[in-house]
Amino acid sequence: GKLSQSIGSYKKALKYADTDSLRGVVWGYIGDAYHQLEEAGRKDSERDKYRRRCFEAYDRSLHYYYDNPMVLNNYAYFISESSRDPRRLDRAFAMAARAVELDGNNATLLDTYAWVLFRLGRLQEARRTMQQAISFDRSENPELYLHYGDILYALKDNFMAVFYWEKAREKGYDSEEIDKRLKQV
Repeated sequence: GKLSQSIGSYKKALKYADTDSLRGVVWGYIGDAYHQLEEAGRKDSERDKYRRRCFEAYDRSLHYYYDNPMVLNNYAYFISESSRDPRRLDRAFAMAARAVELDGNNATLLDTYAWVLFRLGRLQEARRTMQQAISFDRSENPELYLHYGDILYALKDNFMAVFYWEKAREKGYDSEEIDKRLKQV
């Protein structure tokens, strides 16, 4: 399909990438494309294969050019979504923290940092960071409201959790996912 073709094109482009920072950027794009293939995968085995390839591409990207905020961010987020392993989450934390150091007013990077803190059980820090993410967010990204609701719920602030989950729905987040959460309350 189109994604496999684009991966092929990126790999060809690597032959002409004459700086490490450019090689890093191209490997980041390859990782992003593998992530999209993972999302589209029908079978678990297929998704696992593409996740491994995504992570390998991000590893190569960061080897060439560590301080790429978007690669650090995506890699950290995908680890936090796919792993409960404390060592992996510590690595995700280091990457998310570095991304925020590089660009601290970016709502997407702050959201990931907050989410990794949440996964590590650092709930108060996660809440403070998520408040910042929402204050910087111009796009009204529904995922930020969902994440904030999840963090508040973990802090036993059910009233505000429901408020933010409903806000996520209003901004276009999948209603079934919201209903699942509301049933827990």
